[in-house]
Amino acid sequence: MKRRLLIVDDDREATRQLANQLAGSQLIEICGEAASVDEAWAKLQQSRPDLVLLGGVKETERGVLCQQFRLAFPHLAFIAACSPNELVWEPFFRNLGIWVIAKPVQSGQVEALAMMAQSPALDTRFPRQPQQPFSQEQQGGMPHSKDQDQMTEPHPAIHAQPKAGKKRLITVYGPKGGVGKTFISRELAIFFSMQKKEGRPLKVLAVDFNLDLGTFATALNLPRTPNLFTWVQELDSQLHALAQKRGIDPYSVRPEEWQELASLLPLFPQHIEKYVIGHTESGLDVLTSPRDIRQSFEIRDYHLYLILETLKQSSYDVILIDTAPDTTDATIQALFFAEQVVMVGTPVVDSIENIQRLLKLLREAEYPEERIQVCMNRLQRKEMFTLEEIRAYFQLHPSKKIFSIPDDGEVKKSINTGIPVMMQTGRSAAREAIETLGKALFPVDEETKKLAAKGKQSEKPSLLRWLWG
Repeated sequence: MKRRLLIVDDDREATRQLANQLAGSQLIEICGEAASVDEAWAKLQQSRPDLVLLGGVKETERGVLCQQFRLAFPHLAFIAACSPNELVWEPFFRNLGIWVIAKPVQSGQVEALAMMAQSPALDTRFPRQPQQPFSQEQQGGMPHSKDQDQMTEPHPAIHAQPKAGKKRLITVYGPKGGVGKTFISRELAIFFSMQKKEGRPLKVLAVDFNLDLGTFATALNLPRTPNLFTWVQELDSQLHALAQKRGIDPYSVRPEEWQELASLLPLFPQHIEKYVIGHTESGLDVLTSPRDIRQSFEIRDYHLYLILETLKQSSYDVILIDTAPDTTDATIQALFFAEQVVMVGTPVVDSIENIQRLLKLLREAEYPEERIQVCMNRLQRKEMFTLEEIRAYFQLHPSKKIFSIPDDGEVKKSINTGIPVMMQTGRSAAREAIETLGKALFPVDEETKKLAAKGKQSEKPSLLRWLWG
């Protein structure tokens, strides 16, 4: 029986050539071609392929697109067709369970992978339905309807994108531990929570995605209950209820079937507040990491995707994600979903080298460098390396700024007491540096700026000012 293949690639010439090669194949049947994300979703629902060949799609990141497809259609197998420059992403794609082949694609490669791919027969247990947008009840937080209580509609926001300018998702990442990443995450989150937009305080959420050893709650003297695992337990409860309503024993469900069930759960962004802790002094909301390290072992890929998609649909103006210094799935997805990334390091050899290696990888993969802001923490007056030397080593454009946080004596005290530098009185060089970084990431307090500009325009010069220039 032939395997059905959907080709998703905005390079129509490459698609045409591969289609011609596979025209007489005894193993592969091309069931559709798509050059955009919307077109791909339509083809997925109409043609029901077994495999998806992912070429280049400029609208979105390939890893995120794969995970969105997989969450809605868990039976799919994926092949990433990469150009020579994109092959540096092979470890990341393989970590996401995607086969990788080089362009130009040969028909024999696709046929060989099609023979290896195994598609779980899940359709009889979990019939799929076309994707639907949010209902009015889901958008407004009204009680569920009877149909919603049955939980039979598929994931309503798998391919929904946040409206431009509505919110900012910022990921703080450091490719080496101990560089002050959580400190900078905390201070940025507090900074944003103290700003205003259109006359109202920004609604800010800080998320600790260091699932096993996160310390964001400790950094603010906050309890760890509720937390991210509380949300995961609620998701599992919903999944078990859905399985039972379908006459399925939850304890007999395979991992790939849980992912299939997850695609049927609606998102309820208005319920996020059940899982967060409020920082009273600043108004910041925090979604903390689990209390017990062992709880992090129970957080699966589909949990993370449901949580990230729900956060994208939430009412928060700024969502700041603090990550672990690793390349686990949680960290990779936080980087893929981010609109901006703060790359944190310190002016020492191993930290600088790790950032340089990662920047090189991102450049070769043609990752948009304008998304990345480099921040050197604990910078002293006399360092072995100057910022200009670091800039040259990173091969940054002369116009690209390296943000620096000075080695302020108040920082250690702030970390030990749990009182953010941003909330302390008196002058602090670290606080001023954090403010500069925050304003570059997300320009805020526009109303205050307008009033200040208006005041300057209406101010009349005095005689003394005229005399003395």
